[in-house]
Amino acid sequence: MRTKTFMTGKWEDLIISTYEVEKEILEKYLPLNTELQLFEGKALMSMVAFTFADVKFFGMKIPFHQKFGEINYRFYVKSKITGDRGVVFLKEYASKPIMAFIANRIYNEPFFVKGIRRKKEMKGNELFMSYNYPHGRVHVSAAIEKRDLEGDSLEHFIVDRYIAFVKNRKKKTTQYKINHKPWKLYKMNSVHIDMTALSLLPTEFNRAKYISTYFVDGSSISVEKGILQQETNTKTVIKLETLYLQ
Repeated sequence: MRTKTFMTGKWEDLIISTYEVEKEILEKYLPLNTELQLFEGKALMSMVAFTFADVKFFGMKIPFHQKFGEINYRFYVKSKITGDRGVVFLKEYASKPIMAFIANRIYNEPFFVKGIRRKKEMKGNELFMSYNYPHGRVHVSAAIEKRDLEGDSLEHFIVDRYIAFVKNRKKKTTQYKINHKPWKLYKMNSVHIDMTALSLLPTEFNRAKYISTYFVDGSSISVEKGILQQETNTKTVIKLETLYLQ
């Protein structure tokens, strides 16, 4: 039996900083048959700095890709066809050329190579995590205890996402399912984000308004092979017709 999974690994120690952005700016980046999902009427975008570890493609380890920092910028959407909630990536950065090659050439994701350094320290009961990127840095300190996400909250809206929508080379929309256990939040003591946090995006994003930052534990993940939205819709219709005929 063929596996649906093409990539596995761990996404850990996620620092997610969120901004309000003008709807008109984000709408230009929407894949076909998706629309902005607003939170309390606001269009949101996040900068996510995290540690990617134990990377495997189709079960094979990638040499020198077993622990490194990555930064992506994403915004929040839903499918017009199925109503599924997910994210769209504006830009993704890591210091690993193989990651960029696979993401760009095979999956048409906006992935680029940049030097990103990570540092994690424990001092007593306090955890310190930082990610340095070109011309900037994001840093948090937190207590080691964690808590579940609160339902119907901003943190749940931002963190609890399991689908990525990508505009493929034929201008259609491919969606990728990301499987992982529910993530938890660390109780933060402090956060520092350089003013250059949005400098890796086009200048139109400089007007974005900072909202919040969350420090998330992360977990093992698996990413399934992408499917076209139309295929998803067709399967749903067939299932409903079958139920109706019964």
